[in-house]
Amino acid sequence: MSRLRVALVAGTLGPGGAEKQLVYAAIALHAAGADVRILSLTRGDAHAATLAARGLSPAWIGRFGPPPVRLAVLAAALAPFRPHVVQAGHFFTNLYVTAAAHMSGGAAVGAIRSDVGYELSRHGVWGTRLLAAPPDLIANSWAAKRNAETAGRDPSTVHVVGNVIDLTAFDAACGAAAARAADPTAIAIGSLVPVKRFDRFLAALQLARRRNERIRGVIVGEGPERRRLEALAAELGLSPHGVRFLGARDDVPALLRAADLCVLSSDHEGFPNAVLEAMSARLPVIATPCGDIERLVTNGTTGFVVPFEDVVAMSDRIVTLAGSGELRARLGGAGRKAVEESYASARLAGRLLEVYEVIAKRRRRSRLAAALA
Repeated sequence: MSRLRVALVAGTLGPGGAEKQLVYAAIALHAAGADVRILSLTRGDAHAATLAARGLSPAWIGRFGPPPVRLAVLAAALAPFRPHVVQAGHFFTNLYVTAAAHMSGGAAVGAIRSDVGYELSRHGVWGTRLLAAPPDLIANSWAAKRNAETAGRDPSTVHVVGNVIDLTAFDAACGAAAARAADPTAIAIGSLVPVKRFDRFLAALQLARRRNERIRGVIVGEGPERRRLEALAAELGLSPHGVRFLGARDDVPALLRAADLCVLSSDHEGFPNAVLEAMSARLPVIATPCGDIERLVTNGTTGFVVPFEDVVAMSDRIVTLAGSGELRARLGGAGRKAVEESYASARLAGRLLEVYEVIAKRRRRSRLAAALA
């Protein structure tokens, strides 16, 4: 009986949440006994070294720009490997994966990393093709599954595998406990792109500081919106003491540990990694109801969910949490417990293998079924 062979195709291995989840999947499958290969359109990214340290060095397939050439390079790399599964790490690699799996004899599994609505709007005419092409899709949220079905996908072809976190590695990265700043700090993390709506966070922070001028904000991340957001912060009177822009950082766990609460202000998400990490760091979370937030954040128990455009409600929750260490500790502790019970990375391999078994049975993939047996 052959060993299960899985090829994971990454659009990038940068510092984002989708990339981190691909790394978790590769490590989990490898630990479960699968032969795993990672093929990436980019090289030298943040997570490449993490994978290499585990004996899973990514192969670079993006040397040439034209998609047909990249597909040919991917197919050539897969031919000797003969994968049972060819799985996308990003939505925009779904067409590559579908075609390459057909050429190599593997089962194609596409990816949805946000809520489908965002993917379709971002990719224009290609969005519907990227959604329709893979015979099966793995989404990281139930919201994405619902939206994919509304867009025409057969429910039996969309499988939910939620995000996870390696708590041992996360806790180690947090470092030794350090005294928090005297002023309560609200942290927001993500790429500085329009969909994350950091302008909403800044507006709420301004209102909160009118009631408690000790409240501070921190924004962690980089992106094309940074200059506009910094100008907005100045316009709102938040610069230089009300908010700091820290840019891209590799010490996010430690930054979370030093903060008091986390705010997610996005219009679209799937299963936000930033919230999972905040809860792991025992921070209460204030979030808009994007993606699976209402599954992840229990209102009044692990944090608060506020309407998308209600910056007043967001500011009220910031003020409430900033003013009560006891409330922050209670909600943060409940959040950590929820992560330990439901989102630890030890569960990931089993869930992926379950999905592969469903795919093998539904699509009558005898070679994949034999490798899974």
